[in-house]
Amino acid sequence: MKTLSCDHLWDREYRTCSQGEKQKLLIARALIANPRILILDEPCNGLDIFSRERLLESIAELVRQPNAPTLIYVTHHTEEILPVFSHVLLMRRGEAVGSGKTEEILTADNLSEFFESPVDVDRHGDRFYVRVAE
Repeated sequence: MKTLSCDHLWDREYRTCSQGEKQKLLIARALIANPRILILDEPCNGLDIFSRERLLESIAELVRQPNAPTLIYVTHHTEEILPVFSHVLLMRRGEAVGSGKTEEILTADNLSEFFESPVDVDRHGDRFYVRVAE
């Protein structure tokens, strides 16, 4: 809970927590079993931008821990792919259509082909933002 910055919620009822706090608590609960692999499927879904960034900061801190599990992060939003994630797998209609190092895969050409529509990719810091090409 400390790694995820949710130790202050120790004695709170789950139902009284915000959606972002609930996500952190669910991740902390999964970590109790010391898993070798942790799959986070759309963990930022339903969060406002500020809650999303706080959750992503906590996930980045988790990944930096020496005993952290291998993390598989599932998202439809490239801006959620943090620099701590070294590789990306693109899946469309249940099939892998691209994989490799994040910076090599998240290009305008690759993602335009993936989305089957032209897109531009803007990089801000180490994060990738996709927008429909004009």
